[in-house]
Order: sequence, then structure tokens, then C-alpha cells
Amino acid sequence: MPDGARIEYGVLESAGFAAAVPVTESGSVVLVRQWRQPIEAFTLELPGGGVEGGEDPRETVSRELLEETGYQAEDFSHLATLHTSPGRATEVCHLFQCRAVRATSGPRPEPTEFISVVEVPLVEAVGRALSGEITAATTVLGLLMVSGGGGCA
Repeated sequence: MPDGARIEYGVLESAGFAAAVPVTESGSVVLVRQWRQPIEAFTLELPGGGVEGGEDPRETVSRELLEETGYQAEDFSHLATLHTSPGRATEVCHLFQCRAVRATSGPRPEPTEFISVVEVPLVEAVGRALSGEITAATTVLGLLMVSGGGGCA
């Protein structure tokens, strides 16, 4: 504690993760519908995954986008690096925007991942985030950042 007091406190240690707002040439965002065991439900999220030891987060995003969606990431721009839950975890999210280009191979999710690819016009995805249908915090933030804060031009 800042005053020198010691308390017992549970903290999740994490190397962090990277996620991307992948936008197609037609202006749609590529999302994944993924089963999330802690909430026992499917969520609609940005593609992404854990940063492996010493890995550049851009490499993480490229690998995960291809693995989860079958799209390649081009023309990266860094949106933010943010703490996902600073009261409970060391985890940070490296958030990017990229151009999504369909690869020659399809998605190759891990055997324990239950994922389907969902392409949604960006303005519709933002509407889903604002209505509460999309609840993953980094996905909501990424969509809002790319759209200019809540609406698309």
C-alpha cells in the first residue's frame, strides 16, 4: 500500500493480450462469436489472444486473426494499451486497428475454442456495442475508437 501497510490481496498475473479491430475493404468489422466459460455464454468479440513470452503484440494479433478468422492483418495502427482490470489484474490489452484481407486458408482455431466468424458493418457493430449486445470491454472500446466515438461517418 502507498502508506506502507500490508494487506492480503488476490491479483491475477498476466502477460497480457492483443486484439484488433479488423476492417474489411467493404467497411465491415470481422468479429468472433466465442464461448467464454467464466460467464457460460457466447460473446461477440474482436479477434485476439495472449501475448507469448517476448512476443511483439503485432505478431500476436497477426497470428490470432489468421487462426481465429482466416484473415490476414495489414496496415496496423496502434489504438491503445490499456489495463483491463487494474483493481484485480496486471493484464494489459494492446489494441490495434488493421485492414483484414481474406487469406487462402480458412480459420484454424485451437481444439478447445468454439468460435465462428461474424462479419458486421462497422456502424452496426457499434450499435450492438451501444445497445449492450456486445459486452466485452475491449471490443466495445475498440469499436468506438475506430468509429470515432459512437457513430460512423
